[in-house]
Amino acid sequence: MSASPFQELEPDHDDKFVSEPPAYYLRIAYFISVWSFKAAIALGLGARRLLMPRPPSLLHPEPRMYPIRPSLKSLVYRPEESGDEPLPVYLNCHGGGWAVADPAADEEVCSFLARNFNIIVVSVDYHKSPTWKFPFAVEDVAAIADAILKDESLNIDSTKVAMGGFSAGGNLTFAACQLPILKGRVHALVGFYPPLNLRERLDEKLERRPREAGTDSLASSARFLDWAYVPFGADRNNPLLSPGLAKKEDLPRFVYLVGAEYDCLCHEAEQLAERLVDPAEERTTIPGVSTEDGWKQGGVRWECARGRFHAFTHVAEWSREKENERVKVVDELYSRVGAWLKEGVWVDRPLP
Repeated sequence: MSASPFQELEPDHDDKFVSEPPAYYLRIAYFISVWSFKAAIALGLGARRLLMPRPPSLLHPEPRMYPIRPSLKSLVYRPEESGDEPLPVYLNCHGGGWAVADPAADEEVCSFLARNFNIIVVSVDYHKSPTWKFPFAVEDVAAIADAILKDESLNIDSTKVAMGGFSAGGNLTFAACQLPILKGRVHALVGFYPPLNLRERLDEKLERRPREAGTDSLASSARFLDWAYVPFGADRNNPLLSPGLAKKEDLPRFVYLVGAEYDCLCHEAEQLAERLVDPAEERTTIPGVSTEDGWKQGGVRWECARGRFHAFTHVAEWSREKENERVKVVDELYSRVGAWLKEGVWVDRPLP
């Protein structure tokens, strides 16, 4: 019998790392917290879409559903003047702690990349926790990505494929590309402040933040979101759960990781970037980024957004001045990612 395309990878460790289940009273508290969180986010997103006008700069996506996951809707963002030539594709995976949000949550970055870099961008969905725990979301992303790459009506250049995601979505894309169904077909990964090490305790992550950082937004939600996503008995050394522990050869050569300085997840993203580099390659600066805030080495890029918190790409500032500054920072970041894909990954030469 042939191996399943979704067969889980064996961790590169002899021992499993299984966390103790929380006390019964904590399970009740986490249950209430996660469902309250889901309701609050759904209400907030719904109200925003109902009351706030949609910016004219955003493209109007085409909804797509595939038989492999008929209940999950993907959104296809096409460049306005794409022509008849096959185009590169960027598969986007939204964040939300594996529990909330939908593909439309990332419409700004999807429209930006499609419009400015002539890329077909597809924002994919996945089943949410706690109803669907690991590894369902990983398999959802891999199955839908496979269906998209086989969809001839999209006119995709299958030699130019990238995946990326925000927060939990970054975790899922770094995990999904390791599965047999996608391995070798994804040429680049982009991760915006992803959780990559689920074996490390939250307290350890929080201790690494700068003293001036203040309260981390994840401090109040990370524990119940982790409980909702990770089933009891799961091995946290599994690279599909903790992609930061993946073997170097199981990830694409081209990886762009972005962290936020005041985010407790920043260290693990930088740690993976450091582990993926080829020491024989020279480390140089990224244009537009100071040497303290980022570097590139071979196919790997690391960038730290100074003074920023988790989800800085999506969460607006209260004052107009700070919000204008945040938008500028985010647009410049997306521009660097798009240029890297077009000029560094998808140049007209054979991929390694």
